[in-house]
Amino acid sequence: MNKFLALTEEKRLTILNAAFQCFGKFGYEKASINDIAVAAHISKASVFQYFGSKKQLYIYLLEYCKKIIEGLFDKEALDSETDLFDRILASSRMKMEGLQNQPFILQFITSAWEENSPEVTDTLAILTEETGRFRNDLVLREEDALKFKDPEDAQPVFQMLLLMAEGYAAGYRGAAAFDFQAVMEDFEKNIAILRKNFYKEEYLK
Repeated sequence: MNKFLALTEEKRLTILNAAFQCFGKFGYEKASINDIAVAAHISKASVFQYFGSKKQLYIYLLEYCKKIIEGLFDKEALDSETDLFDRILASSRMKMEGLQNQPFILQFITSAWEENSPEVTDTLAILTEETGRFRNDLVLREEDALKFKDPEDAQPVFQMLLLMAEGYAAGYRGAAAFDFQAVMEDFEKNIAILRKNFYKEEYLK
Protein backbone atom coordinates (compact mmCIF):
# COMPACT_ATOMS: atom_id res chain seq x y z
CA MET A 1 0.00 0.00 0.00
CA ASN A 2 2.88 2.40 0.75
CA LYS A 3 4.07 2.02 -2.83
CA PHE A 4 0.63 3.02 -4.09
CA LEU A 5 0.45 6.04 -1.77
CA ALA A 6 3.91 7.13 -2.97
CA LEU A 7 2.58 7.55 -6.52
CA THR A 8 1.51 10.93 -7.85
CA GLU A 9 -2.13 11.85 -7.27
CA GLU A 10 -2.81 11.68 -11.00
CA LYS A 11 -1.41 8.14 -11.21
CA ARG A 12 -3.34 7.01 -8.13
CA LEU A 13 -6.61 8.35 -9.54
CA THR A 14 -5.97 6.64 -12.88
CA ILE A 15 -5.56 3.29 -11.12
CA LEU A 16 -8.55 3.83 -8.84
CA ASN A 17 -10.84 4.86 -11.69
CA ALA A 18 -9.75 1.81 -13.68
CA ALA A 19 -10.58 -0.42 -10.71
CA PHE A 20 -13.91 1.35 -10.07
CA GLN A 21 -14.85 0.94 -13.72
CA CYS A 22 -13.95 -2.76 -13.92
CA PHE A 23 -15.56 -3.80 -10.64
CA GLY A 24 -18.56 -1.59 -11.38
CA LYS A 25 -19.08 -3.14 -14.79
CA PHE A 26 -18.26 -6.80 -14.11
CA GLY A 27 -18.74 -7.27 -10.35
CA TYR A 28 -16.18 -8.71 -7.96
CA GLU A 29 -15.97 -12.26 -9.32
CA LYS A 30 -15.72 -11.42 -13.03
CA ALA A 31 -13.46 -8.37 -12.76
CA SER A 32 -9.83 -9.39 -13.16
CA ILE A 33 -6.60 -7.79 -12.05
CA ASN A 34 -5.47 -8.01 -15.65
CA ASP A 35 -8.49 -5.97 -16.82
CA ILE A 36 -7.73 -3.34 -14.19
CA ALA A 37 -4.05 -3.24 -15.11
CA VAL A 38 -4.82 -2.80 -18.81
CA ALA A 39 -7.34 -0.02 -18.10
CA ALA A 40 -4.84 1.74 -15.82
CA HIS A 41 -1.92 1.28 -18.27
CA ILE A 42 0.22 -0.51 -15.70
CA SER A 43 1.44 -4.08 -15.29
CA LYS A 44 -0.54 -6.78 -13.53
CA ALA A 45 2.40 -7.22 -11.16
CA SER A 46 2.20 -3.55 -10.20
CA VAL A 47 -1.41 -3.94 -9.04
CA PHE A 48 -0.36 -6.79 -6.75
CA GLN A 49 2.60 -4.76 -5.50
CA TYR A 50 0.31 -1.86 -4.63
CA PHE A 51 -2.59 -3.78 -3.03
CA GLY A 52 -1.50 -7.36 -2.41
CA SER A 53 -4.64 -9.06 -3.73
CA LYS A 54 -7.89 -8.42 -5.57
CA LYS A 55 -9.79 -8.58 -2.28
CA GLN A 56 -7.56 -6.00 -0.63
CA LEU A 57 -7.97 -3.71 -3.63
CA TYR A 58 -11.76 -4.08 -3.45
CA ILE A 59 -11.78 -3.33 0.28
CA TYR A 60 -9.59 -0.27 -0.32
CA LEU A 61 -12.07 0.98 -2.92
CA LEU A 62 -14.99 0.50 -0.51
CA GLU A 63 -13.25 2.47 2.23
CA TYR A 64 -12.20 5.13 -0.26
CA CYS A 65 -15.82 5.55 -1.43
CA LYS A 66 -17.07 5.71 2.14
CA LYS A 67 -14.65 8.51 2.95
CA ILE A 68 -15.46 10.43 -0.25
CA ILE A 69 -19.23 10.16 0.20
CA GLU A 70 -19.24 11.09 3.88
CA GLY A 71 -17.23 14.17 2.99
CA LEU A 72 -19.92 15.35 0.56
CA PHE A 73 -22.41 16.19 3.31
CA ASP A 74 -22.65 19.55 5.06
CA LYS A 75 -23.84 18.42 8.49
CA GLU A 76 -24.36 21.97 9.74
CA ALA A 77 -26.64 22.76 6.79
CA LEU A 78 -28.62 19.56 7.34
CA ASP A 79 -28.98 20.30 11.04
CA SER A 80 -30.55 23.63 10.14
CA GLU A 81 -33.38 21.84 8.29
CA THR A 82 -36.27 21.17 10.68
CA ASP A 83 -38.20 18.74 8.46
CA LEU A 84 -37.34 15.12 7.69
CA PHE A 85 -38.28 15.33 4.01
CA ASP A 86 -36.31 18.56 3.58
CA ARG A 87 -33.23 16.95 5.14
CA ILE A 88 -33.57 13.93 2.86
CA LEU A 89 -33.84 16.17 -0.20
CA ALA A 90 -30.92 18.33 0.90
CA SER A 91 -28.69 15.33 1.64
CA SER A 92 -29.62 13.74 -1.70
CA ARG A 93 -28.67 16.90 -3.56
CA MET A 94 -25.33 17.06 -1.74
CA LYS A 95 -24.53 13.46 -2.63
CA MET A 96 -25.68 13.65 -6.26
CA GLU A 97 -23.97 16.97 -6.95
CA GLY A 98 -20.78 15.63 -5.41
CA LEU A 99 -20.85 12.49 -7.54
CA GLN A 100 -21.70 14.18 -10.84
CA ASN A 101 -18.07 14.30 -11.86
CA GLN A 102 -17.25 10.86 -10.45
CA PRO A 103 -19.34 8.45 -12.54
CA PHE A 104 -17.04 5.49 -11.91
CA ILE A 105 -17.58 5.77 -8.15
CA LEU A 106 -21.35 5.83 -8.63
CA GLN A 107 -21.17 2.78 -10.88
CA PHE A 108 -18.98 0.94 -8.37
CA ILE A 109 -21.28 1.73 -5.44
CA THR A 110 -24.32 0.52 -7.35
CA SER A 111 -22.51 -2.68 -8.22
CA ALA A 112 -21.46 -3.18 -4.58
CA TRP A 113 -25.12 -3.02 -3.46
CA GLU A 114 -25.79 -6.05 -5.65
CA GLU A 115 -22.57 -7.93 -4.87
CA ASN A 116 -22.98 -11.42 -3.42
CA SER A 117 -19.50 -12.90 -3.71
CA PRO A 118 -18.79 -14.84 -0.49
CA GLU A 119 -15.25 -13.47 -0.54
CA VAL A 120 -16.41 -9.94 0.25
CA THR A 121 -19.91 -10.31 1.74
CA ASP A 122 -18.64 -10.00 5.33
CA THR A 123 -16.83 -6.76 4.51
CA LEU A 124 -19.86 -5.40 2.68
CA ALA A 125 -22.15 -6.28 5.60
CA ILE A 126 -19.95 -4.37 8.04
CA LEU A 127 -19.71 -1.39 5.70
CA THR A 128 -23.48 -1.41 5.12
CA GLU A 129 -24.05 -1.29 8.86
CA GLU A 130 -21.58 1.57 9.30
CA THR A 131 -23.02 3.63 6.45
CA GLY A 132 -26.54 2.95 7.74
CA ARG A 133 -25.65 4.41 11.14
CA PHE A 134 -24.00 7.41 9.48
CA ARG A 135 -27.04 8.02 7.26
CA ASN A 136 -29.49 7.72 10.15
CA ASP A 137 -27.48 10.10 12.33
CA LEU A 138 -27.28 12.50 9.41
CA VAL A 139 -30.99 12.91 8.69
CA LEU A 140 -33.15 11.29 11.37
CA ARG A 141 -34.39 13.12 14.48
CA GLU A 142 -36.59 11.74 17.28
CA GLU A 143 -39.18 14.46 16.76
CA ASP A 144 -39.66 13.61 13.05
CA ALA A 145 -42.27 10.96 13.83
CA LEU A 146 -44.52 13.54 15.51
CA LYS A 147 -45.45 15.05 12.14
CA PHE A 148 -46.82 11.76 10.79
CA LYS A 149 -50.49 10.84 11.02
CA ASP A 150 -49.22 7.55 12.44
CA PRO A 151 -45.78 8.02 14.10
CA GLU A 152 -44.94 4.40 13.38
CA ASP A 153 -44.93 5.20 9.66
CA ALA A 154 -41.85 7.44 9.95
CA GLN A 155 -39.22 4.68 9.83
CA PRO A 156 -40.86 2.67 6.99
CA VAL A 157 -41.22 5.83 4.90
CA PHE A 158 -37.56 6.65 5.49
CA GLN A 159 -36.57 3.15 4.36
CA MET A 160 -38.85 3.52 1.32
CA LEU A 161 -37.03 6.70 0.32
CA LEU A 162 -33.64 5.02 0.71
CA LEU A 163 -34.73 2.16 -1.54
CA MET A 164 -36.07 4.67 -4.03
CA ALA A 165 -32.73 6.49 -4.11
CA GLU A 166 -30.86 3.20 -4.60
CA GLY A 167 -33.27 2.32 -7.39
CA TYR A 168 -32.49 5.54 -9.25
CA ALA A 169 -28.78 4.79 -9.07
CA ALA A 170 -29.23 1.15 -10.09
CA GLY A 171 -31.25 2.22 -13.11
CA TYR A 172 -28.28 4.13 -14.42
CA ARG A 173 -25.72 1.39 -13.87
CA GLY A 174 -23.61 1.13 -16.98
CA ALA A 175 -25.39 4.05 -18.66
CA ALA A 176 -23.33 6.51 -20.66
CA ALA A 177 -24.73 9.46 -18.71
CA PHE A 178 -26.58 10.15 -15.48
CA ASP A 179 -29.15 12.95 -15.63
CA PHE A 180 -28.90 14.19 -12.04
CA GLN A 181 -31.36 17.03 -12.56
CA ALA A 182 -34.05 14.74 -13.94
CA VAL A 183 -33.51 12.27 -11.10
CA MET A 184 -33.79 15.00 -8.45
CA GLU A 185 -36.95 16.41 -10.02
CA ASP A 186 -38.56 12.97 -10.01
CA PHE A 187 -37.38 12.32 -6.45
CA GLU A 188 -38.87 15.63 -5.29
CA LYS A 189 -42.23 14.74 -6.85
CA ASN A 190 -42.29 11.41 -5.04
CA ILE A 191 -41.32 13.04 -1.76
CA ALA A 192 -44.15 15.55 -2.18
CA ILE A 193 -46.61 12.66 -2.64
CA LEU A 194 -45.35 10.90 0.48
CA ARG A 195 -45.45 14.08 2.52
CA LYS A 196 -49.04 14.76 1.44
CA ASN A 197 -50.20 11.25 2.28
CA PHE A 198 -48.37 10.63 5.55
CA TYR A 199 -48.12 14.03 7.28
CA LYS A 200 -50.73 15.52 9.58
CA GLU A 201 -52.70 18.33 7.96
CA GLU A 202 -51.08 21.09 10.05
CA TYR A 203 -47.63 20.22 8.70
CA LEU A 204 -48.68 20.55 5.09
CA LYS A 205 -49.32 24.28 5.27
